[in-house]
Amino acid sequence: MKYILFIVLFMLLQACASNQTDSLNSNNEPSKNQVLNYEKSDADYLALIAKIKNNSASAQDYDTLLKLYPLTSFYGASAKNEQKAKLLSQSSMEAQNWQKCFELNQALLALNYTSLTGHYGAAICATEMSDIDTGRYHHFVLDSFIEAIWRTGNGQTPQTPFVINSAPDLYAFIQLHQMVATGQAFTYVNDLPIQAIKVQNPETMRSSTWYFDVTAQFRRGLIDQLER
Repeated sequence: MKYILFIVLFMLLQACASNQTDSLNSNNEPSKNQVLNYEKSDADYLALIAKIKNNSASAQDYDTLLKLYPLTSFYGASAKNEQKAKLLSQSSMEAQNWQKCFELNQALLALNYTSLTGHYGAAICATEMSDIDTGRYHHFVLDSFIEAIWRTGNGQTPQTPFVINSAPDLYAFIQLHQMVATGQAFTYVNDLPIQAIKVQNPETMRSSTWYFDVTAQFRRGLIDQLER
């Protein structure tokens, strides 16, 4: 049963791709195996970012942005570059090259404005450059996205997982809660891909397991195959 969801999803995506291609051809536009309506999702995504930057975003806007981001054209590009940007940012922090660190995280946020790593790095580096207002802004956005992830589930059982969009954000979420990942396992629950991460509090040495719904990453893989 665990593969049924993805078989059905694959078939639906193929049908969607076929319908969208036929529609494009009828308008004499270039044919493409496009599954998602990137024009709309990208526009909605950028509009929500503008609300955040204008300090007019609600908690619901943050929730929507997390759900919307994997459906945009930005998602695929970020997935390939986010881990690299995280490592470069850490290296810049260790070298205390705060300007470079800030620029790296700004570039990351240009690809993925929901990135926990990006906002954390931008907050730290801006503060170190004495740009207190920018540092506070990114801290606030970071906290807002963390709260949005908590609203997806409590992460304590496979049936109530946190919904996460990328592996870098999964581990950033753990680290930002002052926990250390010490083990992992993968399973399916109700036909959804669930990553079980064993986490440990380094002060108390107590361990527990947090569960993450990583459907977005699996769905992206299927879409990428269809859109080749």
